[in-house]
Amino acid sequence: MASPAYPTISPPDPRQRRRASGLAGLLGVGALGVVLALVQSDLFDLDRHAAAKELALHLTALLGLVVLLPRWRRVEAGAVELMLAAFLTWSAVTALLATNHWLAFRSWSVTFSGFVIFLMAREAARQGRGRMVAAGLAFAAVIGALTGLAQAYGLDWSLLAGERAPGGTFGNRNFMAHLLAIALPLVALITLEAEHRWTRALGLAGSGLIAAAVVLTRSRAAWLAMGASWAVIGLALLVIRRAADRPVLARRPAGLLAALALGTGLALLLPNRLEWKSDSPYAESLKGIVNYQEGSGHGRLIQYRNTLGLVARDPVFGVGPGNWMVRYPQVTTPGDPSFGGADPIPTNPWPSSDWMAFWAERGMVGVLLLLGAGLAAAVTAWRRLHQPGQALASVALLGCLTAAMVAGLFDAVLLLAAPTLFVFAAVGALLPPSGTVVAAPLRRRSAALAAAGLVALLVVLRSAGELTAIALTSQGRQRAVLERASQFDPGNHRLHLYLAMRGSCAQRLPHARAARRLLPFHDWPRRAAAACGETTGR
Repeated sequence: MASPAYPTISPPDPRQRRRASGLAGLLGVGALGVVLALVQSDLFDLDRHAAAKELALHLTALLGLVVLLPRWRRVEAGAVELMLAAFLTWSAVTALLATNHWLAFRSWSVTFSGFVIFLMAREAARQGRGRMVAAGLAFAAVIGALTGLAQAYGLDWSLLAGERAPGGTFGNRNFMAHLLAIALPLVALITLEAEHRWTRALGLAGSGLIAAAVVLTRSRAAWLAMGASWAVIGLALLVIRRAADRPVLARRPAGLLAALALGTGLALLLPNRLEWKSDSPYAESLKGIVNYQEGSGHGRLIQYRNTLGLVARDPVFGVGPGNWMVRYPQVTTPGDPSFGGADPIPTNPWPSSDWMAFWAERGMVGVLLLLGAGLAAAVTAWRRLHQPGQALASVALLGCLTAAMVAGLFDAVLLLAAPTLFVFAAVGALLPPSGTVVAAPLRRRSAALAAAGLVALLVVLRSAGELTAIALTSQGRQRAVLERASQFDPGNHRLHLYLAMRGSCAQRLPHARAARRLLPFHDWPRRAAAACGETTGR
């Protein structure tokens, strides 16, 4: 049997191991939280999922800091840690320069909590608990796949978004598919290194369930991500054939591939409750993967071209995290399918690409820092493919990074809470030990701890206020309900717009002005103010 496939960076210590076990357990619970968290709201069909998962992410990070901070006396960082820290810091600078600071803080908060998640997983791996982290992520991913499969095969539950089925508890089939494509290498890793038959059987079953769920979503970005991920995994497995892990690889990949093929085949053959308009929906999606002459592919090209207009306006700092949708009306063109000019909120919250979003919102510096961190992690993993005890973890890490990179080319991935937790936790848990670039005592420790704890607390409070506001709207759309909800989340442009279009002018104008401050380049806030005779200023 191969030696453990997870990096242990420091010698084991009983107290440290218990703390690391606590961090690994917390990450597992957090992963399950970002998969399952949602609330009811007809007014916020997308955000009722996204905001709930963000709060689960932030709570996990806050609790992780409670465990990490008391022991934080020395800074030790390699290339990946330094570039992620620089990316977080640069993102904070760009957030300060943003037009809409509410959206900027919300988007930056996801990055902040993701970085804390990475530190938690890294500390767990140092004490030999990387296996627990990977197992927790794999389990949560399988549960997420089950919610999507249940919806596809007949579960009718009002909390699940039926318009974008089968999205399960993610509310959107693409979001679920992206996360499952990223997590599948983790499930495969658990399967390949399983020491007991029942563990291997569960891993094979989980792999098949995830494959089936991804196929049923018809998410072309996820299909591409999964294909690219497994091409890299296959290449890496060929590289390590002569390593110490060969006894495992000699007999197990065939069973894993069979499980994936079985899950795919059953998804294609078994009748489901999904109401696709095409007679051959999966073949149509497969055919459309490379079609950029029409449909959503052509729409993406228009959106990307227009987004480059935002990049040209400020290529260094960008428009600020989360502010793509605020500034996109400045660069949209006639016939842009991403911009519904007749709608009060004419765009999605994010562009259809992580990398276009990071480029437009955080500038080229931000993009290079994030890409540099991913490249450093990939190079480190590739160099460890012949290292006994680290090869399989390195293979899984390469698969996760590839899936996240490819899916992020075509959709929002690291802009969202659930994939952020999974990717940052996987990198922290699986990244092999590497050279230390910076090692120094932490000066002004009390101030640093207080600042980190205060930021994490503010992030949680803001997220909790947002989710409370969304949950309140489940009581109805009466003005009193929405006014109360707006008090919990005063930066919510959707609530202000809704309130600005109903009631007397005395009631509407304050909200029209607030919406205009939050969305100064959108038509509807100006229309709402003009309807009450206010036409000057932004």
